[in-house]
Order: sequence, then structure tokens, then C-alpha cells
Amino acid sequence: MEILVRLGELTLKSNRSRRRFLKRLIHNIEDALISGGYRDFEIKNMWSRLLIRIDADTVPRVLRRVFGIVSFSPVFHIRFSGFDEIIESGYKLFREKVRDKKFAVRVRRVGKHPFRSIDVARSLGDRLYPESGGVDLKNPDVEVYVEVRDGDVFYFDEVINGYGGLPIGTEGTAISLLSGGFDSAVASWMTLRRGAEVHYLFLNLDGDEYLSSVLRVAGVLAHKWSYGYRPKMFIVPGSDIVMEIFRCREDYWNILLKRIMYRLAEKMAMEFGADTIITGESLGQVASQTMRNLLVSQEAVSIPINRPLFGMDKQDIINYSREIGTYDYSSRVKEYCALVPRKPVLKASLDIVRREEEKINMEVVEQAYDKKRIIDLRSLELKVLESDDSKLSVCK
Repeated sequence: MEILVRLGELTLKSNRSRRRFLKRLIHNIEDALISGGYRDFEIKNMWSRLLIRIDADTVPRVLRRVFGIVSFSPVFHIRFSGFDEIIESGYKLFREKVRDKKFAVRVRRVGKHPFRSIDVARSLGDRLYPESGGVDLKNPDVEVYVEVRDGDVFYFDEVINGYGGLPIGTEGTAISLLSGGFDSAVASWMTLRRGAEVHYLFLNLDGDEYLSSVLRVAGVLAHKWSYGYRPKMFIVPGSDIVMEIFRCREDYWNILLKRIMYRLAEKMAMEFGADTIITGESLGQVASQTMRNLLVSQEAVSIPINRPLFGMDKQDIINYSREIGTYDYSSRVKEYCALVPRKPVLKASLDIVRREEEKINMEVVEQAYDKKRIIDLRSLELKVLESDDSKLSVCK
């Protein structure tokens, strides 16, 4: 089987950057195919297309989840010597598929040829017409695609859409604060889609059951979307940190916790050489995510904080979580309520935050970070992630 892979945004890069992006994309595709159980394959770089030759009976749908791929198609491919050969090969290939059906011919041509794209479309359409139920360019039953590239011609009738974006590994490294809920998972996915390698920090506030739920969410992101690298998750125990925060003003609990989490993520970023922190915060969604509170929280660190969901509403985020496969797991993650104040501050004062932080023993925060556990998420088998909690003991 041969599969023609179409590229998107990376084709707009300079030649130097494009070579680098293509090299990384090929690497990620190889990882995806091997992870999907494929071994016998070859990837040819055609500059604005990739051609995959693979020993498979069905199209590897795992390609949909490789960022940088806009779409792909199983193709019939020949080297042609003249215009008539293009038409005759297309006729033999599609005459049964269009029989008694409405059809349309779509042609794309790249290179120098003594004919135009419209010439191919008209001639092949004329040959197929007697076999068909007629031509319908707007809503055909069958679409016949022909792509002529220099001396090659590719025929196909199926286009499988990918998710576009940029190849993971082309845009640096990010640390995502992962809670296991809808927001942080979708924010992480969006960052992966923009070409960053994402590693995760989880502050465990509620024991092993909570950890098990979050691991399932992280497992989906790692196994199904993170091709080309090995995502890690730092698990920091949070119970002692919570006790320190309880010593402070109740209406500032959320702000103080967030500042501590940012500091932990900044430390993790230094270890991984990351340049940004990713959060699932959306403006105004909860009290700690007002414009002022986000500003005051962010002051705790010098590293940039990026919020991919900043302008999205909750339903948008939930819809994305269904699409990427984290919804079922995120919906089971219980919200940790011990640090939810009865009347949270909406416009935090930086002066008050600093005074309250003086009540916190920051050595406790440092000690919690030193007790962290690091998990290679792709070393966990999906069947383990999807099993009952008792079998997650391998992660402890």
C-alpha cells in the first residue's frame, strides 16, 4: 500500500526550516507507525508531500494523530510517459467505482507538463461518463482525485483528515500543570499541536485514587498524541503544602496554591530546559481566573505562562476533550474541594499575597518537590491505564 501525506503550515517555512520540520515529521511518523504495530514501511520525502509505502491491508489511522499532517490518502501510483496514459489508467481504476453513480473529477498538477489540470479533468471525465450516472461537481457520490507531480501520477478517492499543526519537537519544550480535568488536558493537547514537547507536573492533593485518575488522562495524551518523544510526569505530594496554606487567609487560598504550583513548574522547567508553563486557565471561568487574580498569581515566577484556553468557554473545551479522547477519564476526576474558599477574592492584592506567603514555610514546598516521583508516561501500557485502580500500583 502507498499513502500520500499532505502537509500544511510547515510548507510556508523557509527552505532551511522546512527541511528541519520535515525531518522531524518523518521521525514522528516512524514513531507513530512503530507504536501502532507496523514494522515494514518506507517514507519518501517529496518536499511538499510524503509518500509512505507500507505493508498493511488497511490504512493506518494512527497517522491522523501525528501533528503536521493535514490529510492523507491511500493511492494508486504510476510513472507516466504521456497524457493518454494518465487518462487510460484513471479510467481502468475508477470505471467500476463510478458505475451508475454521480461523480466529479478533481485534478491537481505540480511541475511542467504540455497539458493543464483542466485537460486531465475533462478527458478523464469524458471517459468515465458513459459508465456513470452523470456528473455532479457540487455533491457527487464519488470523487475521483488525480494528482500529477512531475513524472508521477497519484489516483485516489478518499481523503482522511488529520489535525494539522506543527510536528512535535520543532517548537521547544513546555511544562503543563495537569490536574486531570477537562481544561488542563485540552490545553496540553493544543500545545502539542503547535509543535512543543510537553511534560507534566501534577500536584497530588488527594491520594492514590486521584493519581490513578490523572494518570489515565495523561496516558491518553502520551500514547495517542505524543509521537516522537517520551513525555514525563512529575508527581509532587501536596498534603503538607495544603496544611501550610490553611494557615493563611481563606479568601486567598486559591491564589496562594496557584503561586506555589507555578513555582514548582518553574523548577521543573529548569530541569527540562523548558521555556514556558502551560495551564488550562480560561478567563473568568472560576474566581481564581479573573484578570487581576491571574496577574497576581503569575508574579510568583519569571518564566512565561501560556494559556491556550484563555478565550474559550467551557462547552468548547468539553467538545475538544471528546475529540481528543480525554473526556471519559476527565469526567471521572473529582474536584479537590478542601482548598475552595467560601468567598474567594476576585481582585487579589499583591501586597496581601506577599504578607500571607510569609506565613508559609517554603522549605515544606522544597521538601515536597524533592519527594517527587517521575513517570515515563509511554512506559505505561494502555491496557494498564484502562484497567482497575489496583493494577496501577506499577506507577507508584
